Amino acid sequence: MKSRSLIEASMFAVLFISSTFPMSSAAARDVCRNTLTNGFFDEYSASSASLRDRAMYAELCSRNFPEAQAAIKRALQFGDDGSLGVSYGLFSPRGSELGNLGPGSGANAADGLEEDRFRQWKSAYCSKNSAKASSDAAEFFMQKAATGRARSMVPAVSAWSACMRMRAGLTCWAAPHGIQNEEFVLNVNWTQPGPFPSQVQRQFKSRVLHSFLTRGAAAQFEDAAPQRLLPAGHELDAGTLKIPVTRPVEKAINANLKVGYEEKEYSCNVFIPGERDFALTTPFPSR
Repeated sequence: MKSRSLIEASMFAVLFISSTFPMSSAAARDVCRNTLTNGFFDEYSASSASLRDRAMYAELCSRNFPEAQAAIKRALQFGDDGSLGVSYGLFSPRGSELGNLGPGSGANAADGLEEDRFRQWKSAYCSKNSAKASSDAAEFFMQKAATGRARSMVPAVSAWSACMRMRAGLTCWAAPHGIQNEEFVLNVNWTQPGPFPSQVQRQFKSRVLHSFLTRGAAAQFEDAAPQRLLPAGHELDAGTLKIPVTRPVEKAINANLKVGYEEKEYSCNVFIPGERDFALTTPFPSR
């Protein structure tokens, strides 16, 4: 009930803002992401351990130390079994930091993590991807976590997607699709930028200037050339275009898109993690 109330409150705020004018990119990003992360942490204990660990790993890589502390507190508060951080090497399984702490120990446990320790871990395990790529990966894994016993997280994912569609200009995000991870859907949303879009009618649309898919990914879109998400010159209607994308197994990819509208350019870039991303390979040494 608490989770649903938070989601409904977030969406009410979004709808109130968007009814007046489209949200700015930065403000919309924060509002939308909070909706998704609230749902993820509320259902943390019900999520698959492997999926929630990868989501947390990516989330911590995208955050600074105070933000990481807050995320750890929330994970522990909402039902961690005492193993948080062990699978991706942030904490020792022997209890030197959080290893022996049980559920509900969030505040004291996160306060026990030293900033130097976190920075060392981040330098060792997060250098492969940028903070933006790590944030994209966390969002992707959080969506994947909304399965099994954590299906009550689905409303949060739906609310997050609805929020993303309200952002002004060009917005792109990836969503898991199908059973295999090598296939996903890339959402391309276009909302006319500027104030009062519902009251100002334009006679032309945005047009695709350039798009690119890395590492052998292929867009399932008519007339899209190899390594291209959309054909150059394609006109984007207002709303969300869902493009299925296939890729080689285990490959992380980037999707890039640039469009032109009223002599201005708008672009988006999305990182989609592979099967080997944000999975522990070498334990982080204990102090």
